[in-house]
Amino acid sequence: MSDLIQLVYSSRSNTEFDASAVGVPQEIARILSASRRNNKRSQIGGVLCYGDGCFFQCLEGERGSVEKLYQTIANDNRHRDVTLLLSRSVHHRQFRLWAMKYLSVDRPIRQFLAEQGLKRFDPFALDGEAVDRLLEILRSDTEEWRRPAGNAVPERSAPASMSGGISPAMLGIGALAAALTVVTLIALVIL
Repeated sequence: MSDLIQLVYSSRSNTEFDASAVGVPQEIARILSASRRNNKRSQIGGVLCYGDGCFFQCLEGERGSVEKLYQTIANDNRHRDVTLLLSRSVHHRQFRLWAMKYLSVDRPIRQFLAEQGLKRFDPFALDGEAVDRLLEILRSDTEEWRRPAGNAVPERSAPASMSGGISPAMLGIGALAAALTVVTLIALVIL
């Protein structure tokens, strides 16, 4: 039997990202590319959210793999104040479709922050219940692409074959997205 865990942490970036830039900041794109490649090998999935100088990340996978990755992350000098917000055993992955999905702080998250009395993205100020609510918002955002057009009822769950891991098709889509990001970055450098 597998020992799946969900681990959530927050940290403050040591790098200033261009807030006016369109799309994923270049340094975050590099982090995501490496994360997706490494997470695929370790069968770790999750979501990364960045805003207002703070990272909020949820990692899911086998306990040993996730805890080892968290120690590596905690020692990474690109950020500081790495704080464990949540670590728990789970029966299934909440972000099973993503080797590492990236979301910026958008309208639903800003609305959630306002409900929490926060003017900026500050995961350090969230209690356990608020962390769970933010995870639900992020999960909803990551599954928007699965909603059918029109008034059809959204798909509620993935096939049983996907419940314990990341779909090979989703890994392919993630690899394609990473490749497109790299091509875009190269094109920007050349131009």
